[in-house]
Order: sequence, then C-alpha cells, then structure tokens
Amino acid sequence: MRGMSKAEQELIHELYATGSYLDLLQKTEKRMVEIFRSLGSSGSLITLTFLLPFAQDRSIPLMQAARQAIREIIERQGSKGLIGLDQYMRRLIPYDATDRLGNWHQLTPEEVAAIDVRDRSDVSYLGVCSFHRNGYVREKAVEKLAQEQSGLEIAFLLIRLNDWLPKIRYIAYRALKQRLLPHYAKHFLEAINLVKHLSTHYTREKFADFVQEIYSLFKLPHNRSVLMDGLRARDPIVRRFCFDFMMTLSGVDHEAVWSEVMQQPDAWLRLTACKHICSSVSDPALLVWLNRIKQDVFPPIRQLALQTFVDRFPDQAQLPLKYALLDRHKNIRELARFYLKAEGIHYPTFYRGKLAVADPAVLPGAIAGLGETGEKADAPLILPFLSHESPRINRAAVKALAKLDPESSLDALLQVLLSDKKSVSKEARLALAELVDLRIAPMLLEWYTHERRPHVQKNILFLFSKLGRADSIMYLLRACTVPDEEINSMAQRYIEAWVAGYSKRFYVQIRAERREELTGLLEEAKAYIPEKTAGELRFLLQRTAAAD
Repeated sequence: MRGMSKAEQELIHELYATGSYLDLLQKTEKRMVEIFRSLGSSGSLITLTFLLPFAQDRSIPLMQAARQAIREIIERQGSKGLIGLDQYMRRLIPYDATDRLGNWHQLTPEEVAAIDVRDRSDVSYLGVCSFHRNGYVREKAVEKLAQEQSGLEIAFLLIRLNDWLPKIRYIAYRALKQRLLPHYAKHFLEAINLVKHLSTHYTREKFADFVQEIYSLFKLPHNRSVLMDGLRARDPIVRRFCFDFMMTLSGVDHEAVWSEVMQQPDAWLRLTACKHICSSVSDPALLVWLNRIKQDVFPPIRQLALQTFVDRFPDQAQLPLKYALLDRHKNIRELARFYLKAEGIHYPTFYRGKLAVADPAVLPGAIAGLGETGEKADAPLILPFLSHESPRINRAAVKALAKLDPESSLDALLQVLLSDKKSVSKEARLALAELVDLRIAPMLLEWYTHERRPHVQKNILFLFSKLGRADSIMYLLRACTVPDEEINSMAQRYIEAWVAGYSKRFYVQIRAERREELTGLLEEAKAYIPEKTAGELRFLLQRTAAAD
C-alpha cells in the first residue's frame, strides 16, 4: 500500500496534537472536520487507520465526518485496496501507536453491535471493523454486515471468507449465499476482483463452485445490461471482466459490445476488442471496422489494423500503408516501409515533399520519417521546425536533428533546451545527453545559475549527471547551492547516487589537483547537502589520496 504523504502526516499530527491549552482551543471541531474532508479526498489506506478512533467519537459531527472520510478513501482505492487494508490491519498489534490508535485497539463487540447503520459511511466503517485483530469484534461486525441489504457489504463479506476463524467464514458464506439473487449481480460485479480471488488465492476453503454460482448471475438475460454498464466502470478490472465474460455468452450482440468498448479510454480493452474483431469478423464487415480502428490513438491498435489490412486485404492495403508512412509512431512507419519496399519508393524524397505541407497532423510523421531515412544534408530542412508553434512538431524536429546531424545542430538544440514548453525542453535534454561535455558545461552552469524556470533547471541537472564521472560530481556540487528547495533536493539525489555508485558501478582516478578543487567545492556546498553525504564524499577523497 502507498504510504502517507508529507501533507497527510502533517494533518494527522494536527489531529492528534496535544500541545498547549491555546493550541487545543485552536483545534476546533470545525477545523477537525476540514481535516477529515481533506484526508478523505486524498488520503491513503494507511491514513484511514488514524481516522478510526474518531469514527466512534461522541461528537456526532466528528463521527460522521470521520466515517465519511473512511468511505471516500475505500471507494477511491477500490476492492483491490481492501485486500491490502485487511492484511495491514491484521498486522496491527495493541502496542502500535497506542497514543493514537488506543481506542481502536480497545474496540469491543458491544460497541460494534451498537453501531447505527444509516448510510454508506456507516457500512464502510462497519466493514473496516470486520478487519479488526480481535476475533470477537470481527464476528460481531460480520453479523451486522449480514443484516445489511444495500449490497455495499458484499466486498467485506467476500474478504471474510478467508478469515482464520471457521465461525466467521461460515457467517460470511451464509450471508453471501443468501445474496445469490439477480438484483445483487451489480454488487457482485463491483467486487469481481475479490470474487476471482476466491478461487485463485483463498486456500482455507474451496470456493470454485461458489464462484460459478456468482458467475451464473451474470449469465441471466436480464443482467446483460449490468455487464454493459460494467464496460463503463471506473475499475479497469471490472471493465475487462465484463468484456471477456460477454464474449463467451451466446445471444450477445458482439458488435454493440465492440462499439461500446471502442468509445472507452481503456486502451488495453480497446486493443482486446480489436483483436476479437480482426479474428472473428468476416471480410466485408471487417473492412468497415478496419477503416475505423486504423485511426485509434493507441499505436498497437493502429499497427494491428495495418497488419490485418496486409493479411486479409492485400489488394487494398496500398493506400493504408502509404498513409501509415506518416504515422506518429516509429514502429508503424517502419512496418509500412517494410511492406512497401517492393514499390521502389525513395523515402527521403517522399518525406522531403511532405515537409511543404502545412497540416500539423502530417508534419510530425514527415519530420520523424526524414530523420529515420534521410542523411546529414537534410538537417537544414528540419531546423525551421524547432520554432514551430506546435510542441509535437518541435519534439519531432529535435529527434530528427539528433539522428541526422547532432554535432552541427548542437547550438540549436541548446537553445531548445531553454524552451518554455516543458515537453520540448525535455526532448532537447534527451538529445543533448549524448553530446554534453566540458565544451558546453560552463555555459550550462551559467544558465542554470540565472534560470528561474524549474523545468529548465531540472533538465540541466540531468545533463550534468551525464558528464564524465569526475566532471559530473564537480558540476553537481556547484548546482546544489541554489535556494530553490525542489531543485536543491534533486541535486542532492544526483550527488547521493554518484557517491553510492563510486567503486561499485564505476571507478575514476581523481588526481591531486582535482581532489583539491573538489574539497573546496564540498566546503562551499556542505550547507546544502546532508551531512552524511558530505562525510561519505569527504571519505572517498581521503581514500583516493591515500591510494596515490
């Protein structure tokens, strides 16, 4: 599970603060409710555990706000997160954070029995109580969940089917058997990840037959709409299960399913649907589908469409192949050139001709294609596109120049490094990584010192790390003396990586004059880097001096 962020830790500390009387007065009920809302919108499952004591608070507003935050965290993490939460809660012992979680550790079955379930937040809190370390508390929570009829209880009951106490497993199993009804199909589908875990991961009992009973709910004709709705679910596991399951059912309108899937943002699901289309649809109808999916934004789908054109419609593949010569993705351009090699097309000439086209949709592919097939003399044709208004065209031009004539284009690439467009500056950074050396390092350091745009400073830092080993540490030490905390932290990480890798991943001999210069830089930078890192670097310098 993801740990707590620094912001979450600060909010939790504020919740449990026991400072002066004035501090306690400032920690009003209104402020605590604000903290709960903030944690509910962004908190992790570990954060959730520190909200549990407040979910039994005597103050109704605080109790409701804490339970609401718990519900929001659980719903955001999904059923997969519940598995990790159950395991984490199981490992909590009464001595863990007793000053904060003491009330949770001391929770009694009577307190669980007294929980008044009114809304989804109460069910979520009751579900977390079913993860308690105390078996009596879990048993009472499962009994209360068994009385709930909203469907929200199903995920928690499914997890308790793997409880280490047979009685709790039986109560959960009996409650779930009573819910094997058509109108519960939607709720079982929302927890389908947990259902699949029953047969693949749960070992205390055998649930293969029970899983098939759940699947039989989805096979009912009037539950087809539940599966169709599942294709639009937020959880990718639910979406993908619905598609795979519907492909196995008879009487399902597969074209309607494919059309629905092709509108979804899930690229993996669209690719799976396209594979079904290409393997099962007959030729006349397949041609219609191919003309649709060849324009998909996901490159593997466009590549599949192109390959299917070649395999199933070789006589009609010429036009899609020539269109694919200008595709945005390298693999598709290469595939098109491979199948068109018998046509005798001179690709550099083809791509040069397309550079005159003003269409922003064509230019990136044309520039990239010329970079892949052209020669050094083509670099001047690419240079004007570095100043184009489109970042995509700028990036394509940077890549092409880095392939065609990187040395002669060095000054131009350095200017692009200073671009306001973050993605373009990053592309220039990648191109310059193979070119950076001591010729340009002083200029980069000057830019870095006077630069105020963080993305440019980060990219220059990256280039410093690509210098020769002995040179990079000197420039990184100079670079860490900036006031910006984020940039300074990144420089520290580069320095720590250099120190950690010395004599392990690499070794360089540091001469006496270089050691003296490094010692001076270290003295200037010691206020900006951790004392431990400075000490390790000082030790390395002493060791190399002794080796001389």
